[in-house]
Amino acid sequence: MIGVTWFGTASVLIEVGGEKILFDPFFRMNKKLEKTDMDVFVNVDYIFNTHPHFDHLRDLPAILAKTDAKFYGTPTAYLRLETQGVDVDKKVEILCPHEEVKTAKTEILTHRTFHVRNDVGIILKTAARILFLWEFGRAFRILKEHNNFRMGGDILAYEIRAEDKTILLFGSAGFDERAKLPKEVDILIWPYQGRLNMLKYSLPIIEAINPKTVVLDHFDDAFPPITGKVDVEKFVGVMRQKHPEIRVIVPKYGEKLKF
Repeated sequence: MIGVTWFGTASVLIEVGGEKILFDPFFRMNKKLEKTDMDVFVNVDYIFNTHPHFDHLRDLPAILAKTDAKFYGTPTAYLRLETQGVDVDKKVEILCPHEEVKTAKTEILTHRTFHVRNDVGIILKTAARILFLWEFGRAFRILKEHNNFRMGGDILAYEIRAEDKTILLFGSAGFDERAKLPKEVDILIWPYQGRLNMLKYSLPIIEAINPKTVVLDHFDDAFPPITGKVDVEKFVGVMRQKHPEIRVIVPKYGEKLKF
């Protein structure tokens, strides 16, 4: 049995035979949403990072200070954590595309991918939300901190093989058509955030990957007013109509999905 648990934003815990593998842990900054207990993020065996943006790397120094888990991330993530005082020689393993990590229960392969490009619509909607809520100070502080977490061109997707199943996990909804992704994907973990037209944008990518199951994440309002909750119901409805053979799951926070 493979367990997949979503802890908000792009934070996903995959469990295989007692082994715990955590991806992109982040403590959400919205008081109206659940905040993950530190114990959940530190009591794991491995931590992987898809890219060094604010909502994927910000909380790693605090987490790594309290866990013995090995952290795997991009060269830019390594440099960023080093500037924050993390003992990177002891705690961090650099990963690049086309590499493989073997754990006791899984094989994890890296694929080069891209970050989703924000369209004009999402930028205007975010600006309108900030204006409507009149939260310029908070927005400025978040954007200023976010600016310290530049990506540096490093972004990975992870292919996790375990128990005769293949999981393909993206940290951002960018897609490299040249990437040699697995031909058979049982579970696609897809971040549904970053563009106003996420349905139109996501549909051809998911059709190209053709997974058996899609698990959405990153659709939550993790740090308002920069973020807003994304409506996923239209996507679910269109997928049911056009691709009834593909199961779509909108996970609930902290609820373990079993495969």
